[in-house]
Amino acid sequence: MPGRVSTRNPAASRTSNKSSAATLKSKSSATLVPEEGPTTDLRIKICAIFGEAQKSAAGHRKLVVSLRKIHETCCYEPQKPGKDSLDGFDENDFNAEIARCMIRILTVKKTEGAGDRILKFFGQFLKHASEKEAEFKTG
Repeated sequence: MPGRVSTRNPAASRTSNKSSAATLKSKSSATLVPEEGPTTDLRIKICAIFGEAQKSAAGHRKLVVSLRKIHETCCYEPQKPGKDSLDGFDENDFNAEIARCMIRILTVKKTEGAGDRILKFFGQFLKHASEKEAEFKTG
């Protein structure tokens, strides 16, 4: 018995691929990424923390504490100025760098593990930061 003969038109399938490619391109450009600007020590440190946070959830607590220390250094006077001090950066610079990292999460699919880990990490950071702020204000 002979095999089945395809009833699809090969030219029609090629045009449908082109339209889906155009659709994918329009979806990817929906999130506007702001201008990068110059690379700073603050950006390098925050990007390193976010890079580690997306690999595994095992070290999130340590990374949350590290990010909080950077946040305190930028927002308040450092108690122990040392070689790791981030002089010249303020809270607005810190917030801009965090926003720069987080805006890239918007384009990651929901099922992507790294995106889920970053969101959990950032939630833990916000919780830790608000707890520390509450301690600071009451104590």
